[in-house]
Amino acid sequence: MQAANIHQRIAKVMQTITYIQKEKKAGMRYTIVSHDAVTAKVRGPLLEAGIHYYPKTVSHVQNGNRTQCEMVVRFVNIDDPSDYIDVETFGFGIDDQDKGPGKAMSYAVKYALLKCLGLETGDDPDLEQDVQHKQDVRPWSQIETMLANATDPDLLKSVKTMLRDEAGYWPADYRAKFNAAYAVRSQELSDV
Repeated sequence: MQAANIHQRIAKVMQTITYIQKEKKAGMRYTIVSHDAVTAKVRGPLLEAGIHYYPKTVSHVQNGNRTQCEMVVRFVNIDDPSDYIDVETFGFGIDDQDKGPGKAMSYAVKYALLKCLGLETGDDPDLEQDVQHKQDVRPWSQIETMLANATDPDLLKSVKTMLRDEAGYWPADYRAKFNAAYAVRSQELSDV
């Protein structure tokens, strides 16, 4: 292979692969481009072009049954490791068991590959899925403790501020219970 920088090598891969066919998975109502299909399609051309890729940085947040993964995937010229490009990406994995982090990482890597190589999939990113994110609900005993530990009106307000985003996911009866308990504690503190 003629000496080429990382951009020239990526361009060579882009000439080799232009489209990845979507597939229908069992149990799904729509077609997808899977992580495995993308990896299988790009591995050979990347190796042939002398490009190695790997996650350079990874961070994640777990929120209920949803894992959010932020990642930087580095594409490296294997003949000159100082010649590389970094692609920022992220992914979400929704799973009720232990597979959320792996799904989130796979999604992030898949999209780094698709976007770096400019691959067409026919994918509609606006298509909604059936799986919905569920927010963890803080146990009521913990909220009671937080309210009880607020020893002045300013601390009480900071508890409400801290719970504001979380409260948007609470069922109506849980919110009503909190508002009532907050009003009682507020009255207790004003009587002091």
